[in-house]
Amino acid sequence: MESSLAAIEAAVDTLVPTGEGGGGGAAELGVQRHVVDSIELALPGFVDMFAMLLDAYAADVRPGSTFVDLDPEERGTVIRAMAREEGQDMREMVGALFLFTYGGMYSEWTGYDRATGRLKPPEVWAELGFRGPVRGNPVYRDDLE
Repeated sequence: MESSLAAIEAAVDTLVPTGEGGGGGAAELGVQRHVVDSIELALPGFVDMFAMLLDAYAADVRPGSTFVDLDPEERGTVIRAMAREEGQDMREMVGALFLFTYGGMYSEWTGYDRATGRLKPPEVWAELGFRGPVRGNPVYRDDLE
């Protein structure tokens, strides 16, 4: 599972790398843990298979290499190749990678401190100018009159 986590970490880093302004990328914020946990919750053992597929496609891009060995551009080539497969299962796997990566990156997940149970607004929200969830527009709510 450790090598699988490294492959998922490389994949999330490919999708959301560290920003030019120094903003934390997905891997830097630990989003790979969210991706692995989410996939394992739905399909136990599937992360290992996904990592094996990433490595298999990596060998097509650079023979003898694993996905982790590839540079970011080559990793992108692997992900695009997997997304273009005819089989629906492969496309859904890539879709899950995107969904859980961006979900972990832009939801409250990165603001939750698992050790203390405290939740603070994630730093990425401030970078995007998002002030967090609100109870809704008072014009549309009867209970706020």
